[in-house]
Amino acid sequence: MKKRFATYTDGVLWVCEQTAGRSDFGAVKNARAGSDIKQIEKLNYQEMSKRDQDQDFASSQGRTLSMKVRCLLRPWVTKLNIVKIDETLYSIINVDFDRANRVMYLYLEEVRKL
Repeated sequence: MKKRFATYTDGVLWVCEQTAGRSDFGAVKNARAGSDIKQIEKLNYQEMSKRDQDQDFASSQGRTLSMKVRCLLRPWVTKLNIVKIDETLYSIINVDFDRANRVMYLYLEEVRKL
């Protein structure tokens, strides 16, 4: 029997914006501490398996796929946002929306520990 609702019990993530300023020559500074990010929304997630085609997609963009997660659909989430899970920051490689099932898949690359 198929489950009626998906469960997101693997953990909690925060979708964030980077608030770190710019350097003297105009380059964006990377977030180094919790004060350098603004937490926007908290979401429960389910960790998904990383398929070979997901790994190939990430490597074609010169990135490394650290984690793939599924969570409830939030259409405003973009690749410009960052994700915080526990004390680790991840950049978003890709956001795959499944509007029919009201979920989204986030392809994440680990950036650093806070």
